[in-house]
Amino acid sequence: MRGIKRLAVLAVLSITYVFSPLTATVSVNAAEPTGYAKAEDVVYVKDGKKVANWGTREEECTFLSTYAAAFYQGDYSYEALSKKNGGTSKENASNSDLYGSLHDLMETKHKTPPTYGDARYLFGYTDCERSDTATISCFYSATDFNNKWDQGATWNREHTWPKSKSLNGSSKGGADEDDFIMLRPTLTSKNSDRGNTAYGESAGFFDPGEKVRGDCARIALYVYTRWENTKYMWGESGVMESLSILLKWMEEDPVDTWEMGRNDAVESITGTRNVFVDYPEYAWLLFGEKIPADMTTPSGLAKSLGEVGSPSVPSEPSEPSEPTKPSTPSEPSDGKEEKPTGGCEEGVHDYSEWITVKEATDSQNGLRMRTCYACGATEDEILPATHSSPGTSDLMSMIGCNASLGVVSGVSVMLACAFVILRKKE
Repeated sequence: MRGIKRLAVLAVLSITYVFSPLTATVSVNAAEPTGYAKAEDVVYVKDGKKVANWGTREEECTFLSTYAAAFYQGDYSYEALSKKNGGTSKENASNSDLYGSLHDLMETKHKTPPTYGDARYLFGYTDCERSDTATISCFYSATDFNNKWDQGATWNREHTWPKSKSLNGSSKGGADEDDFIMLRPTLTSKNSDRGNTAYGESAGFFDPGEKVRGDCARIALYVYTRWENTKYMWGESGVMESLSILLKWMEEDPVDTWEMGRNDAVESITGTRNVFVDYPEYAWLLFGEKIPADMTTPSGLAKSLGEVGSPSVPSEPSEPSEPTKPSTPSEPSDGKEEKPTGGCEEGVHDYSEWITVKEATDSQNGLRMRTCYACGATEDEILPATHSSPGTSDLMSMIGCNASLGVVSGVSVMLACAFVILRKKE
């Protein structure tokens, strides 16, 4: 009996140790590529409505995720937005129809913004890799550390758009300076290295490193557009050195699956996304610049469009934001663009194949979604729980354990077994 009691006490002490507020542990990033080639491959790990970042750094993203495809519908589809006029330079881009529409889309969807304080406990979902929510990846250095908040001793919250350059121009910041898309976890030492210096390559600017240059440029464009902060965008007194540097960085450091995964995670928390991650092409259209024909983007539209300026609409993109029916492409006999048909005006849709958003488990329902080729309408369907005989992995899922907390799960099972034996002894 005493041996059993000792086992129970050890189990309790082990759990207390695991969850104690220790200093964050720092290690070298070693996440493997996801290997995902299309949206249907992505396996989402959820905690209620929150989705974990499923991507990996430096793995180029060549597809739009299921969340991304569903975000751009109707008047906000790529086809509709790309018809709108952008500016002809950085001086008038913010007055353009395209700028206004992109702002309206991101603002309208921004339903549940977390507070600055909340960010400390949400980075585990948004800034992890491959859904390992116990580990956070430092924005600038890609160094891994556990998600324990230690009052900023190891890591803190980096304002990629400095507070002193917020809408109210003070160190107190405002709603724009609590924006979760703009806040990123960084090692405290890396944060202090930058201060509030603008991003750039010339003397007097802060170069974040080639592996995150594109990330920084896309975040800056988000704040510039979502919060209409045009005053502090350019030059030494702003956030980006110049338009040419911004576009250069976006082209040379394309979107990786980590950015796409973070966009999914952020949307699950806030409701909105960074449109310049899903469609980097908008940056060139917004400023009236030619889209590089060989640039890799999630939608694939840059390569299918060739070098074109704003505004422009693709005639037959190979990988559009709305899914296209798989078929062998043929040249229309009359030289006109082929249009999908589906009889949507009669309420009859031509849907794509089902895409599983959440797998069904023994105890929880799943969810799948499909999109109409013709009009973009979406339909979802509940996948019933399997209710199969629970194996070991199912039991762990039923008691709310995450794969990333395997140690805690094992200790919990040990504790449960100890108390069962105790009761039988009594």
